[in-house]
Amino acid sequence: MEETRKAIAWFEKTKKAQQALLKKSITKRRGYVTTNYTLAKGKQGKQKKYISRKEYEKQQKVLRTLEKTSELLTVETDVTVILEKIARTVATSLGAKQMSFFDFTPDRKGAFIIAAYGIQKQYIEHSRRDPLPIGGAWLGRAMSTGQAWATSDVQKDPVLPASWLPAVKKQNYHGLLCLPLMRKNEIIGGICIYYKNPHKSQFFEIDVMTIVANQAATAIENARIFSDLQAERLKTLAIVYSLNDGLLLYDLSNRVTLVNPRAQELLLVEIADIMHKPIDETLAARSVYLQNLYRIRQMMQKDYETREFTTEGPQKTVLEVTQVPVRAKDKKKIGVALILHNITREKEVEQLKANFVTVASHQLRTPIAGIKWSLDMLRKEEKGPLNSEQKDLTEKSFQATEHMAGLVNDLLDASRIEEGRFGYAFAAGDFVGFVKKIVDDLKPNAEARDLNYSFEAPATLPAVSFDASKLALAIQNVIDNAIKYTAKKGTVKVKLRVETSSLFIIVEDTGIGIPEKSKKFIFNKFFRGENAIRYQTEGSGLGLYIAKSIVEKHNGTITFESEENKGSVFMIQLPTNPVRMPKGALEA
Repeated sequence: MEETRKAIAWFEKTKKAQQALLKKSITKRRGYVTTNYTLAKGKQGKQKKYISRKEYEKQQKVLRTLEKTSELLTVETDVTVILEKIARTVATSLGAKQMSFFDFTPDRKGAFIIAAYGIQKQYIEHSRRDPLPIGGAWLGRAMSTGQAWATSDVQKDPVLPASWLPAVKKQNYHGLLCLPLMRKNEIIGGICIYYKNPHKSQFFEIDVMTIVANQAATAIENARIFSDLQAERLKTLAIVYSLNDGLLLYDLSNRVTLVNPRAQELLLVEIADIMHKPIDETLAARSVYLQNLYRIRQMMQKDYETREFTTEGPQKTVLEVTQVPVRAKDKKKIGVALILHNITREKEVEQLKANFVTVASHQLRTPIAGIKWSLDMLRKEEKGPLNSEQKDLTEKSFQATEHMAGLVNDLLDASRIEEGRFGYAFAAGDFVGFVKKIVDDLKPNAEARDLNYSFEAPATLPAVSFDASKLALAIQNVIDNAIKYTAKKGTVKVKLRVETSSLFIIVEDTGIGIPEKSKKFIFNKFFRGENAIRYQTEGSGLGLYIAKSIVEKHNGTITFESEENKGSVFMIQLPTNPVRMPKGALEA
């Protein structure tokens, strides 16, 4: 900065003159003393070491001023209020007429008043319109050199520019002390104390005022940091509040700490009813809308998992609920965020498609059943003997028809799931025997491929509530996939395991595995991996989609680990406590 360089050059050039002036002013008691605090400090050793009673009392008063300014930093948060109170306290305690704090202009070439005591409003406004140049007069030198500057009588001091004298006389002050505001070796502003009468600032006084200046600098810096944080917070809140998706934040005690307007709109809840309250059964009993909120939180979700939820009440809404962990800077989990995405419109469109598929599938079932029945009679030679070529052709036609019938059934199941008509009836039962029967029913398929096929289960299992027909379909689809996509002489293992409050059905195979790029689509409707299509051309791509839907209706999850050409492990996790289905879960 050019002004700073000029000030430093001026300072170096006049250093000896200032020292001589200081010595002369001390010994001959002239009418003014222009003092650079750093230079004057070096002369202190040559002055008398004792102080008078009056001087002692004055020092005590200054120390009490320092104590008061320190207290202000702990009870106030507004930087303008802090600086104004410091100015009032310091000026009153020191018997000063005025005191002001200065900040740099954006280009750091000038300084203007940001807070003051005893200075008329028009002078403060004038300083903002016409800032004081950095490098000039006492404040300008303090803010350019980082040192304290003082004069005992500014009106007699030749350092004062002649053009400034009328304004100084109009404001009627003589003694002046200016110090820089320092923060981490950086000059961030300045401070000036004005005395009505000539006043020679003592070293002790300047030492204490330097501490006050540093305190003020700390307050300004903290205020800037706080302002930046507030701005970031407001920006974040603006983004959160303008989201088209609902957002709910929970702490580790399951209390709602934030809910944006979109979440209120989707769930029809009021902030006052849920903020900082535990979302439990007691709260849920108050209304169907709070029950929706409770049920969403009770869904068994893993971090970053997305599940569908349909609200109850006069206005049904279909939501995609994604759970995201909230972590502190040290990566420690401090809460959970639930993102609510409204997919009601998409579901309506899917419903139209599903209705078409349902109607078409129903219309196809009757002719397919007739064709299958006719082909079965022919392959069994109930209408007369067939030659070998006819038998082979009839058998292939029968298998193709059977595959078509299975595809139609899968389409109907998928349509019923989407339409909410895939009725569930939960009851407790022998779970080991239930799974063993499914494994045994698929044993011929495994034997036909010469697989190492096994089933393991503990002697006893805790009670589990499930829909036998629907869950059997899910487990059968997973095991059947393992058998179909495992080469001959391979291995397929089915295991039951219990841990804490969960029961696991594990299906492990040494089959073709799932390519990395296909993993995120594996539960999508009609999806089949490229390696699966190459290995076996037939397949609807609906088996795992249906399995996932059924497991989730049991408040469970289905996950997998797989490596291409090395096999897969699918794991169905179910809660061991009885499943509580929401009202309306027993669809027709």
